[in-house]
Formats: sequence, C-alpha cells, structure tokens
Amino acid sequence: MSDTKKRCFVVTPIGNDGSDIRRSADGLIDSVIEPICKELGLEMFVAHRIDTPGSITAQVLEHVLQDDLVIANLTTLNPNVMYELAVRHSARLPVISLAENGTNLPFDISDERTIFYNNDMAGVTKLIPILKKMSEEAINDDEPDNPVYRAAKNKVMKDLHPQGDFQSYILERLDRFESIIQSNKPVSKTLFNKSEYEITGVFVGGSAPLSAEFKSLVDRLVSEASIMDYTFSDSCLIVKVRGKESYMASYDIMSGSGLMTSLSGIRTN
Repeated sequence: MSDTKKRCFVVTPIGNDGSDIRRSADGLIDSVIEPICKELGLEMFVAHRIDTPGSITAQVLEHVLQDDLVIANLTTLNPNVMYELAVRHSARLPVISLAENGTNLPFDISDERTIFYNNDMAGVTKLIPILKKMSEEAINDDEPDNPVYRAAKNKVMKDLHPQGDFQSYILERLDRFESIIQSNKPVSKTLFNKSEYEITGVFVGGSAPLSAEFKSLVDRLVSEASIMDYTFSDSCLIVKVRGKESYMASYDIMSGSGLMTSLSGIRTN
C-alpha cells in the first residue's frame, strides 16, 4: 500500500510582498488552511511558496489538475484565481471555495456553495470547523458537482434527445429504473436512501437573534422544510435535512429570514 500523502493546493490572490492582499492571504493559509491540512494528513502547496525550479505556471496547473483537493480563496476576484478555479471545474475534481464577507461573486458561480468568512480572530474560530468538515467531505466525494460539469452533462442530454424532448428522456430513465425493480435484480440500498445535508447559517452580527424571531424561523423550518434536527450557538444555526427538496426549502427559508449573514451546506452521507 502506498504511503503517499494526499495533496491540497491552495488557489489564492497573492499580491506584492507586504501588501494587504498578501498579509490577508498568508494569514488565512497559516491560521486556518495549513493546520486543517496537517490534521487531515494532507500535504499543502501554495503557488508563491513553491521553490522547485521550472515554470511556475506549469507547476500551478499540474497541482490544479492532479492534487486531491483544491481550496480556492475567491476574495478580490483575482483573475488568476478565477482561471485556476475554472480549470479545476473542467477536470471535475474536488474544490472548496472561500471568500471574505462582502465579496460579490460573479453570476456564473454565485449559486455555488461558498464559505464566507470574516477576516478577524472571531472569523477564524468560526471558519476552522466548517472548512475542516467540508474538506473531509470533498476528498471523499467521488462525483463532484460544478457548473462546467452540469453544462457538459446538459450538452450530452441534448445530443441524445432533441430540443423539447426532455420529457421522453426522463420517462425513459424512469422506465429503466422500474424494469430493474420488477426484474428483482439486486439494487443498492443507496439508490433509495436520500442524501442527508447540513446547512450552517451564521447569524447577522455574529450573535443570536431575538427569541421570538428565532422561534419563528425554526417553526418555519420544521413545518415547511421538514428538517430532521437543528443545533445552534450564539453565532450560528446548523440545520440537518434529508433530501434535496428539504435542503432547498431550508436554504430558501434561512436565506430569506434576514437573520443570516452567510450560509454554507454540505452533504453528510
């Protein structure tokens, strides 16, 4: 069995030596990302800390295309960062996106799961457990999802089934599924089990809302989204759900409540 450690590449804005961008990027790496990588047994690489001779561009792309995990810091919307994120998406490999609160993500990726954080000591404390859990999930995800993959899959569907004929595609898939059941062939239980998710919402101002507002939010999550369970602290609410319908309903309720400053979701099974 190989003892080769899994690798994590950090895609980040760099800036000039001593600049605010460099200080923020290095602070995030040193205080959050590197300790998590060490705890998970991942060897971490960052472009401006690579000292191997050769083309830095080629080395960066090699890491983006081959490393087990990429963590992308989208703060400042640096063009190089966005390009490397697109390359990673094209390879359909695990990637986690981070951005400082206040970052306005481009339309193309605004709906993608992103961890927003505050660039201060309290923000570090809140970010570490969320990023660690998402990293564990990501490196074990055999089917990463992203906009490029979805667009490519839709292209295949359109090639197989002409425009306007998506209904026949869905009916065909359902017929195939039904035939498997009727033929009594063994079907993996995971086919029937709905995925479970956790949604973490950080309260506005980093403190819990008034009890009446919080109770109203939880009541809506229970009655309208059928959540499984929830936990909360002074700074955040964590909701556990089963199935994508419950996930989407919970996400919409939490984002529209006016009580959350950021949301992130992960699959837990």
